[in-house]
Amino acid sequence: MRFRVAQDQILEALSRVAPTVPTKSTLPILSNVLLRLEENTLRIVATDLEVSVVTEMEVDGERDGSVTVPAKKIQDIVRELEGLVLTCDVDENNHLQLETEIGQYQLLGSSAQEFPSLPEFEGATTIKLEAEKFDSLVARTAFAVSRDELRPALTGVFFQIRSHELRAVATDGHRLVRIIDQKFESESEHELIVPVKALDMIRRNLPDDGEIELAIGENQILVKLPDATLYSRLIEGRYPHYESVIPSENNNHLICATDQLIRSLKRAQIFANPINRQVVFNLEPDKLEITAEDVELGGKGREQMAAKYDGEGQSIGYNAAYLLDLMKHITTEDVRFDLGGPKQAGIVKPTIPNEGEDFLMLIMPVRLS
Repeated sequence: MRFRVAQDQILEALSRVAPTVPTKSTLPILSNVLLRLEENTLRIVATDLEVSVVTEMEVDGERDGSVTVPAKKIQDIVRELEGLVLTCDVDENNHLQLETEIGQYQLLGSSAQEFPSLPEFEGATTIKLEAEKFDSLVARTAFAVSRDELRPALTGVFFQIRSHELRAVATDGHRLVRIIDQKFESESEHELIVPVKALDMIRRNLPDDGEIELAIGENQILVKLPDATLYSRLIEGRYPHYESVIPSENNNHLICATDQLIRSLKRAQIFANPINRQVVFNLEPDKLEITAEDVELGGKGREQMAAKYDGEGQSIGYNAAYLLDLMKHITTEDVRFDLGGPKQAGIVKPTIPNEGEDFLMLIMPVRLS
């Protein structure tokens, strides 16, 4: 295999696939990327067996062939050859020689036959999504997925594709996010749990506007993007019946300034217990007091802020870190809390919803200490 290519072009292509390469793996070949040249088209592939990313680029091809090379090393050396034209040559022993006007560099590769093959799609149905909408859905849900591998269904975002709506849901048992796009339409209906890594890779390669095409197979998906194609296994298992945990009778309503609440929470969590990070909302009509105390170290903080509250007086504890995660996704000037009692889940939402969208976040309280 032999071809010539500009440094910035191949570095950009390598950057599209490199995040897929696992940092640790029992299969050494997964630390490599596959390079395959056919005439003037160079295909670059990376995989961790769960997610695979493919990108293609035009080069000045001289001799077809293929090889796999260590992903980190080739990306590192190409990054440092800024502004140069590279001649890439692979011999019969899978040595990749990079030649430039200033030097030569050799990487020891492996046979392309050792590299895992891409999955085949049969009988997949295809849907189209607006790139901007998809990016927004993922950004506001992926942060809430569980990291507990013993609960695999919760480690991805749950998508419910229906004829007249699209739902995206994520939960880790402490907080839950549910977004319903009421303007979405589809000729087919599906339910799928997509791994966070796949969603992150899709977002990295999303176009600024336009649509993306998503093919849904029995246990995998394929996403066609302008500069890359992504394959991902779907997470198997049944997603919990999340609607049953969303309270329908939280009749205590709190509205306060979003930015001010974020600043208050950041100050309060400095004095919270580092294990449960508990802050307490002390609520009275039109009054919100936030307190935090670390009994072991003796630190405590207390402050009041203006708020509209029309419920009964009560105190509710929350994990400050979880609450701040939710607040990052409130883009309105004010935020609304629909609250029950100290042991009931609270609902957090913007005061003005996006048109055609139902967006809510749920947070479980922390037992008052």
